[in-house]
Amino acid sequence: MDSTTSSLFKINVDGALSKLNSLVGIGVVIRDDAGQVVAALCKRIHTLLGPLEVEAKAFEAGLQLARDIGLQDIILEGDSLVIVRAFCGLSYPPSSIASLILGMQLFSSEFHTVNVSHVKRQGNKPAHILAKYALSIDDSIVWIEEIPCCIEQALI
Repeated sequence: MDSTTSSLFKINVDGALSKLNSLVGIGVVIRDDAGQVVAALCKRIHTLLGPLEVEAKAFEAGLQLARDIGLQDIILEGDSLVIVRAFCGLSYPPSSIASLILGMQLFSSEFHTVNVSHVKRQGNKPAHILAKYALSIDDSIVWIEEIPCCIEQALI
């Protein structure tokens, strides 16, 4: 990935849990300014977490994937208003995610631009599908410049 361009990349993140099976998954979709998928990730987390903690882990994974592929200017989007407000410093984070939020705020200094915004669940569908898919795998899957087949329809 060429990090010398100043394109703004949108990163959608989401978490999912299956209380029935005590499973936790996260999904990340990164798109360029033309809306094309440049990377995606789904990851199963082998620790039982609450819904808010899962969402925070998804935001963290989005930042990590963006850094790993060399992005510098990003918009990080998720459907948890609590996390978005805490990340932006508009409210205090709940104690269960305070250290994660602080870590992400510090980590975001490695980028040129980080905008964090809230998106309604419907606008976050590809990331949600990947988070659900992560519940059925053992570890993680990363796609680079390839669209995961399970989200193709949601991107239309």
